[in-house]
Amino acid sequence: MTQIRILPAAQRDIDFINAVYMENIEALHGAPRSRETWAGLLAQPDTVYYIVYTTEPVGWFRLDKEAEGLWLGMLQIRPDCQRRGVGRAVLARAERLAAQWNYRSLGIHTTKDNEPAQGLYTACGYALTEIGPCTTADGVERIGYTFCKNL
Repeated sequence: MTQIRILPAAQRDIDFINAVYMENIEALHGAPRSRETWAGLLAQPDTVYYIVYTTEPVGWFRLDKEAEGLWLGMLQIRPDCQRRGVGRAVLARAERLAAQWNYRSLGIHTTKDNEPAQGLYTACGYALTEIGPCTTADGVERIGYTFCKNL
């Protein structure tokens, strides 16, 4: 894969963020969001969005700064760019950011049926720390998995 660049997202990136989100909405168990909703999400003070580039934008992710640790709140890669090392690069970058921000752990939530995500997290050294019910954005209760890595 070509070199991966990761840059902070801005309001100008909302259309791209939404497009990739909609491409992955079934796997995410998501619900459509308006432009205004995305604008509000990008403006939250303890949340940072990043755009992932190869030769063009291929995905995005969100980091949530919480007292108990840093959380990778969402990781979205265009379906045609998945399984090419982008997710691994994002996790490595998120871990470096966590260390820079003095966090001792990075956590990630997913659902039981998202086996590709589970495989990625396990391959990158994350441990499954919790299994339990969760309600996804589409309003359905599912089984959620929490993965964490001590840094």
